[in-house]
Amino acid sequence: MWYALYTNPRAEKKLSALLNKYKVENYLPLLAIKKKWSDRYKIISTPLFTSYIFVNIEYDKDRIKILSLPGAHHFIFHLGKPCIISEEDIEMIKIFVENFPETLKLKKEESLKKGKTILIKYGPFAGHKAEVERVNKNARVVLKLPAMNQTISVEVQVEELGLDEIW
Repeated sequence: MWYALYTNPRAEKKLSALLNKYKVENYLPLLAIKKKWSDRYKIISTPLFTSYIFVNIEYDKDRIKILSLPGAHHFIFHLGKPCIISEEDIEMIKIFVENFPETLKLKKEESLKKGKTILIKYGPFAGHKAEVERVNKNARVVLKLPAMNQTISVEVQVEELGLDEIW
C-alpha cells in the first residue's frame, strides 16, 4: 500500500535516491520550474508536494526501517491511522505530472487562519507555540510568540517552517 511520508525540509530528492538504493518503491512527483538566477535562467526540478514522498510498503513491517533513514521525518496520519494513498490516486498524479506539467498548479488548503494556535517544528523558533495573527496574500504569516512576558510578532515564511496545528 502507498503511504505519504513527510521528509525533513529539502530532503525529498536525497531520500528518494536512498529509498531507490534500498529497493523501496517510492514516488516523488517532480516539476521542471524555470528559475531566474542573477546571470541566467535555469531549469530546476522541484517536488510537486514540498516535503512529501509516497512510499509503497508494508507499513507494520517496514515503517521503522524507513523512518531510520536520513531525511525521513514521519508518516502522515489521518484519524489516528497512517494515511493510505490509493493506487488510483498515485496513477492520477503521475498522469497529471507527465501530461500537464506546465499547467499543473497545486493549491494548498487554507489551514492557517487568524487566531489558530500552532506548534513550530523547524527553524529558529522550533518547539515554540505561536498564534497566527495574520496571513498575507504572499504566503507569509505573522505569528505571536507569547513565550516571554511580551508578545513578539515575527513574520516568517510558511514554506520554511514545519507547522503543526494545535487548535
